[in-house]
Amino acid sequence: MSELSKRILTTLVSIPLILFLLFELPISFELFIIMTVVISMYEFLKLIQISTTNKIISIIMLALGSYITIISPAIFYYLTFTKIAYAYALAVVLLWWANNFWMVVNYPRSKPLDIFTPIKAIFLFTPLFCLFVFKPYLILLLFLIVWGADSFAYFSGKAFGKHKLAPRLSGGKTVEGVVGGLIGVLLITGAWMYFYNETNWKFLLLALITGVFSVVGDLYESIYKREAGVKDSGNILPGHGGVLDRIDGLLAATPIFVIGLIFLL
Repeated sequence: MSELSKRILTTLVSIPLILFLLFELPISFELFIIMTVVISMYEFLKLIQISTTNKIISIIMLALGSYITIISPAIFYYLTFTKIAYAYALAVVLLWWANNFWMVVNYPRSKPLDIFTPIKAIFLFTPLFCLFVFKPYLILLLFLIVWGADSFAYFSGKAFGKHKLAPRLSGGKTVEGVVGGLIGVLLITGAWMYFYNETNWKFLLLALITGVFSVVGDLYESIYKREAGVKDSGNILPGHGGVLDRIDGLLAATPIFVIGLIFLL
């Protein structure tokens, strides 16, 4: 079976499962996100060469950050206060992603510092738990943006790709592919708006920016894979590699998406 066939088959199995959990079994969906973070953290720590002590500290920091994020509604009592707290915290995370963008552009002159791995663990994974306070149809939009950006970019790049986007990090990504991915994001978001009777055009702007961040997340993970000399973070998902490979775009897209929702709703 070809890699493309494996990729499509994995997608056809995983996406319906995720959507079923999201809309029908919210508690199971939250457990699924937690499990995803645990596996991704394991894969992330395998990619980097740091001491066992640093790895343990990173795991503890992630556990504490995740716990605080998940119980935030109970801490602040009111959902509005919870979202405001998320906005301030995620603004710091966005600054960190801005620095990551700079790192992607300047690689290999600029590389991640392993000493900050515990902080990276918090910034990378805890924003996913902010999604728990939003309605399923809004979380669906985030998933559609990330999935759409990746899928449209893949096929657009195959069909029209000529100019490499970041040859030092990812030989397969092209400028044409990214443009096709972002066009796909706008089309998918438009369809989502029509289906849910959303008339606020700012959702299109949020989707476009979120799509751009998802590309940055993908390239940022590529830095670690390039430094480790591996193609994928793992092999748990046929055709996709590891779980971290599948959610790298989501990790960067979630903070800007959540902040955007807080100001839109």
